[in-house]
Amino acid sequence: MIAQNINMGYAFSRNPIVLRENFPGGSNSSHIPGKFRIDVGGTIIFEGRFTSPLNVDIADIADSVIPYLPEPPVENESPVILIEDESLIPEHRLYATFELGENESTYSCIVLPGGISRQNYRVLANLGKDVFQSRFFNYGNNFFMTTRTSSWKIIIKERELYPLYFMAYAPGDMLTVVEKATGITYNNNSFEGVAALDVAALRKYFIKEHNILPSVFDVFYNSTFSCRIVVEQSMPAKNCYRLKFRNSLGVFEVIELTGSMSVTPDYPDAEEAQFKRYDNITGEYLIDRERAARHQSVTVVSGIKRHDEVQFLMDMLGSEDVYLLDFSPLPVKVIPSIEDFTYSPRPDRPQSFTIKLEFSSSEVNIMQDIVDGNDGHKPRVFSNKFTKQFN
Repeated sequence: MIAQNINMGYAFSRNPIVLRENFPGGSNSSHIPGKFRIDVGGTIIFEGRFTSPLNVDIADIADSVIPYLPEPPVENESPVILIEDESLIPEHRLYATFELGENESTYSCIVLPGGISRQNYRVLANLGKDVFQSRFFNYGNNFFMTTRTSSWKIIIKERELYPLYFMAYAPGDMLTVVEKATGITYNNNSFEGVAALDVAALRKYFIKEHNILPSVFDVFYNSTFSCRIVVEQSMPAKNCYRLKFRNSLGVFEVIELTGSMSVTPDYPDAEEAQFKRYDNITGEYLIDRERAARHQSVTVVSGIKRHDEVQFLMDMLGSEDVYLLDFSPLPVKVIPSIEDFTYSPRPDRPQSFTIKLEFSSSEVNIMQDIVDGNDGHKPRVFSNKFTKQFN
């Protein structure tokens, strides 16, 4: 069985997974329907029929059930985090079995959520390659699962630091990170599965162990230079908010917004919630109302964005999973949109954009946010929350 443009046994659920097979019997069997089933994680998720010659795309079926990769732990001190090892990979292992008469053919691959652009998919297909072969398992270039850039140099603002996902093809591989200024190295024996390089934890490691705050790292995989990570200073800003979003490759990244923000509460159902109640004292009908739900949205200016950051911003605007950070003590899920998104591919002046973030849930009961259940307790002298006022 042939899988179109899948060379290493890995596929994305939002890119074509086209299977082809010519069963014995040729055109004589074209009128005879065969049966097929798709199994993910040991569970049959779909059964159907086909006719020979087989030519079917099962990507939509896979995309409906393939789980997202887990997020890194919140409390983490290790520069390299194991996200999903080979024991969890069966959740992403897909089997497609086709039966026609006495003939049976089975195809298997590992499917990850997400996908690359149609344009890039088409280019790689014309070259006879897939994205895993050319990038994510090609450790001689930028192999991280980021849509921030496809270049060998990954530039990340300090406020946008978030673990960079990558795939380790074979256990025992060595990941080496070299601090550019001093040449001091950090080594980690890799493993088969999905891992993440936590750049913030990596900087803490160099501060703790070597008393330096690094900003530039060279990444090597099995002694082969892969890419450079540059931590860029975030510009001072009176207002600063971050959005954590699931990128096109199915993993989370962070983008900062440094412009002004305005909040717009709205009660769109307030009029419909009104009703008339009879007053037996005055003999008239009084207007009354049920408690109205509050819908809320915020408008925020992105701040100045470079051309590569505009592409990154567009990936966020199309994301299915976006969270507003720094607005309240806990992340708030939002739906981003933008009314006027006109930009210059070769700008001769700074570009910024106004983004609307609509809260995904409405609220009927309004009160202050509860963070950990102990918000009403008077803090002790040495609490874990800093305030300018002494107890």
